[in-house]
Parts: sequence; structure tokens; C-alpha cells
Amino acid sequence: MFSKFMVLFSVLFFWGSCFAGLKPSQYRHISLSKPKIKVRIGDKLKKVTISGTDLKRTLHVNNNHKKFPGRKRIRFNCKSFTRKNKGKISKPILLASVSSQTGLISLDRTKYQGRLHVVTSPSEESCDVIQEVDMDSYISGLLSKEMNGAWPVEALKAQAVAARTYAFYKQTTQQVSRKLGHQAYYDLESSEKHQVAGDFFATTLNTDMATTDTAGYVLVTKGKGNLTETFFHAKCGGKTLKPSSVWSNRVEGYSGVSCPFCDSHGKKNWKESISRARMVKFLKWAKRKGHIKFRDSLLKNKIRLAKDKFKANNLRIYLGSKVLVLKKPLLRRYFGRFSVSSNNYKMVSKGNDFRVYGKGLGHGVGMCQLGALDLADRGWDFKKILAHYFPGHKLVKLY
Repeated sequence: MFSKFMVLFSVLFFWGSCFAGLKPSQYRHISLSKPKIKVRIGDKLKKVTISGTDLKRTLHVNNNHKKFPGRKRIRFNCKSFTRKNKGKISKPILLASVSSQTGLISLDRTKYQGRLHVVTSPSEESCDVIQEVDMDSYISGLLSKEMNGAWPVEALKAQAVAARTYAFYKQTTQQVSRKLGHQAYYDLESSEKHQVAGDFFATTLNTDMATTDTAGYVLVTKGKGNLTETFFHAKCGGKTLKPSSVWSNRVEGYSGVSCPFCDSHGKKNWKESISRARMVKFLKWAKRKGHIKFRDSLLKNKIRLAKDKFKANNLRIYLGSKVLVLKKPLLRRYFGRFSVSSNNYKMVSKGNDFRVYGKGLGHGVGMCQLGALDLADRGWDFKKILAHYFPGHKLVKLY
């Protein structure tokens, strides 16, 4: 399709993370001894620099293969390529793949395991970088980012199973990008949106042990044995929530559970002030999104709030005689996690303004990580921890 060289590069000496569940027939193919995962670790990059020892590079457009003995650095000018082919790129294109005989390779100055792929980005004049790596190498590096590599091994094991289940679900369903759909070259991205991946140096003895001891284990629903998304968060503040309470979509196998275990860990409580003007903007946003209906003229009335409590799932707001019922997570979705740290809160009126008093940190669905830490300190093993936070699921070994 393209007559010119796909990418400009130079070689230099180098010295220096209701949705239906997946039925068993849809995921049982994951029986390989070392399944792999593709993770987007860089996006919208104008230039890409990959380095390592004894590199092997493939330019896919013309099937050009080349080996570089010794320590080398390879540069890709994504901006130049995409600019030259502007209007010709309608979907992600795999430009190049680079690997090392050592099994280690660097993107800029960060060292990773596996292979790196350079792919055109949906954003014009840039590229994405995808790491292709063994699933369990990915999990071991992830544990230090999503939890803490120094935590008790049983807590890390529980996290490893949850993260592995989430990764396999994303990989099998290809639910990674609404914009790209099945054309996305990666299975999930390294971000808080999915899961934060670690580099080679993120692994510890504990994360390696937790990954090895749980190799192949995932959570599936009891009864049907379906593979679903497994969620986790930092601190629930006393109770966990169902996905439908937070995101309006039902995920099979979930129920909210009591969790007093995280109370003595992390930040105790949080609070936020919301002015009347900010509340008006929030209500208008909720109306635009279709969550509530009201006439804008009603905003001239005093905004009144029904008595709220922590265990309530909804806010009841009055505009004159009009009653608005809003799910509590909408407040966090609009104001953001830095203002509304969790979905476990109560709101009170202060004159024309409002105060939000909350507990916990994160969306509150699935496993409470600080709760898992406390339970591991009490002597619970990972199976018992997972059974508490995912009572509608069971463990199975895929490989």
C-alpha cells in the first residue's frame, strides 16, 4: 500500500494493567503453558527510542528483518511517517517489532521483558508502543504498581488472581477501546483505566512468589463457570459495592460485602465542599447525560437535600417540589476522584452549599486492597481472602 519506507530510523551504538460473562467454551483455549498478553505502555508518541543488546528488528510493511549485534539504539520517527501517509491510515498499522536475545528491552530508559511493537496511533502523527510478554511476567511486575511489592505474599496472591482474571477477560472479549474495537492491537493498556503495568525492576521476591504460586488461577462465577471482569480498589471504607451501583451495568457474580478490615489502614476519612454554583453545574451535567429530568427554570429554587446516610446508594435532591434521585457514584464521576475520593459518603447541606463526608479510596467494587492486607496479616490465605470479596466466584486453574 505504501511505496516508501514505513519508518525513519537510525541505529546508534548505545553505551549507557450488563457485561456478559464468558462461557467456559469461550476461554478454555487458554491452556498454554505460557500465555502472552499485549499491553500498551506508550501512546501518542512522536518519536520512539528502543534499545538493548543483540536486537532483532522487523519492519512489517516490507517484511524487512535485521539483526544488530552488541548494544544498539533504534529510533522511529512516527511523526514523519504518519505525516507522509496522512489520509491513508484508517486503522492501526503494525509498523515494527523489536526483541532481544537477552529477553530484556528498553523503551527510552525503562527496561521491559518480552517484545516491543510500534503501532500507528489513532491520534495523528504519533505511535503507540505495545509490550508483548508472558502473562505471569506481566502479573509479577503489575503487583508492585497495583498493590505493594513488600506486602504479605497471601495479599499479593489474591491481587495476582484478580489481575490475571481481569487481563484474560479483556484479552478474550477484546473490550479494550470503544474507538478501535477489534482493530486494537493491544489487549489492555497500562493505566488506571485498566491496570498499571510494571517494568522489569518492579518485581520483587514477594511478587514473583505470589505469581508463581497462583500461576494459571483465575476467578469464574459459581454455577455457570463464566469468566467476568474482576475489580479491585484501594479502600472500601466499610463495605464494597456492586458494579451496577457504580457503573449502571450488571456484572455477573457480584454482591456487596461488609469489610471492617481496612478501617485501621490508610487515610481514615475525607471531606469536600461543594458550592451551590458547582452543584448547579453538576445537575445540568446529569441532565445532559440522561440521568435526571427537570426544567432549567427550577434551578432558581433553593437546592434542598434529603437526609443522607453512608449506607444509602442514592441522593435525593429537591428543586421546589421536584424530586431528583441520583446514584451516588455520579458525584465522583463528575467532580473526579481527587475531589470525591470514593463512592462511600454522605452529603449534608450547609446553608446554600454542601459538604461531603466520605470513607475509603476508589470506586469500591470488588476486592478492597487494604482489607486484603489486613486479612493477610491475620493469617488468611489468598483463597479465603478472595472468597470473602468475591462470594459469587470460585477459583479454577487454566494452565
